[in-house]
Amino acid sequence: MELIGRADVHMHTNISDGTGTVQQMLDTAARLGTLDVIAITDHDRVSASLWAYQHRHLYPFDIIPGTEVTSADGHVLGLWVTEPIKKGMSLAETTAAIHAQGGIAILAHPFEVTIAPHTLRRYFSQPEGLIQLGIDAVEVFNAGALTRGCNWLAQRVFDRVALPQVGNSDAHTPDCIGTGYTRFRGSTADDLRESITQGWTTAEGKRWPVITYLKLMRTTIQWNRSVYLETKAPSTRPTLT
Repeated sequence: MELIGRADVHMHTNISDGTGTVQQMLDTAARLGTLDVIAITDHDRVSASLWAYQHRHLYPFDIIPGTEVTSADGHVLGLWVTEPIKKGMSLAETTAAIHAQGGIAILAHPFEVTIAPHTLRRYFSQPEGLIQLGIDAVEVFNAGALTRGCNWLAQRVFDRVALPQVGNSDAHTPDCIGTGYTRFRGSTADDLRESITQGWTTAEGKRWPVITYLKLMRTTIQWNRSVYLETKAPSTRPTLT
């Protein structure tokens, strides 16, 4: 089966901990010219994603509304989601909330030790348990992963499980869009959804340049502080500039 489509459905704007505005991210993806489907998935927020979706007619690729939900058991990409989902819930509660909106739940970077280290042993020894918890697919390649070897481990662990696999850039800067992506059958958002459902996907990509991690240090510190203080910094509104 030929998998000709490319999708990158994990990226962030300055609405959460990214550096680019939503328009900058979309314009960069358009100039890149290699992606058929994208999704803006800011942490626990949907405003930039909805802005992108509302302006999808201006871009040469399909755009899916979505978010990256902070669950008690790791981060979950909610695709085809248009309302914010409460953070801090269990994995099962989070996937149920995504499904209630008609969305698809994808476990992001499952072996990234900086996210939810208490889950690592469980996901390694009982990966099939994710199916019962409502996970629809697993991100086995994340171009921005901090932990060396976590993508390698995810690919090998989830090769043993009947869960579709995806790859994404997790771009926090415009220049990293498309560094990780999912190959799928077809070229539209509907095709991607069917491919995920049927398991017609593969994960591909390359890691971010080292300089990107250094550039993001200040933004990451600001974002973590804003979350801790429950403020809305560094930004709460998508802009066109």
